[in-house]
Order: sequence, then structure tokens, then C-alpha cells
Amino acid sequence: MSVLTILTLHVPRERSGDVVHYYARARILEESGAVSAQLCVTSDDPGTVVVVARWPDTSAYEAWQAAPARSEFSQGILDAAGDSVTATSEVFQVAIDT
Repeated sequence: MSVLTILTLHVPRERSGDVVHYYARARILEESGAVSAQLCVTSDDPGTVVVVARWPDTSAYEAWQAAPARSEFSQGILDAAGDSVTATSEVFQVAIDT
């Protein structure tokens, strides 16, 4: 069963562009192994960056969580955000897919 993850990052408003550019430059979404992924920034609060990713199954997501490259990417995100990031993550089982 496929899995959907939502990662919400709160970064300083003035650094959200740096975080988005880091994601693009480092190709984090492409390198993660997710089936698909999107990075979104809210228009009313650019300090909120949301990453939505779809995984083929829980084990694929867990493999990404344990990947050494993920630690490097996390440090790069922290650097891009000026060492000021809070994050929450949620994992959902896809119940209905159209």
C-alpha cells in the first residue's frame, strides 16, 4: 500500500527562498526515491515550506529516513535556513486512490 508523507518546515520568512533553492540545487526530491514529490510555500506565510511525497510503501520511506544522503540534505537545509528550522512530519497510508 502506498504511503503519503507531509513534512512541514518552519523557517525564517526571509530564508524560505534559500531553502527552496537548496532543495532544487541539491535535487532532494529527485534523490529521495519517492514516486512523486512536491515542495510548496504558502502565499500568506512564506516561512512555511511543505513537502508532500508519495512512496510505494512504508519500507521505501523508511529506507529514505535511514539513508546517509538524507543526513547531508538535512544539514544543507539547516544551513540554508540560517540554522533556524522547526519541522513536523506525518505519514499517511493511502486508503483510496483515483
